[in-house]
Amino acid sequence: MGANIDLIFKIAGVGILTAVLHSLLKHAGKEDQAQLATLAGVAIVLMWVIDLLGKLFDQVKTVFRLF
Repeated sequence: MGANIDLIFKIAGVGILTAVLHSLLKHAGKEDQAQLATLAGVAIVLMWVIDLLGKLFDQVKTVFRLF
């Protein structure tokens, strides 16, 4: 359960960092870079979630002896 709390804090940290970076870049007039920074933050979190889903499916296969 401790790993799940760490992941939640990591996701929150990436979200806060992305929001600050987006605001700074947008205020500086660089809207394109702000959108790319936001997209990069979403991609990082999405990779973490996909990895967790893969582990979940492996555990389900193990529990039900499907593989």
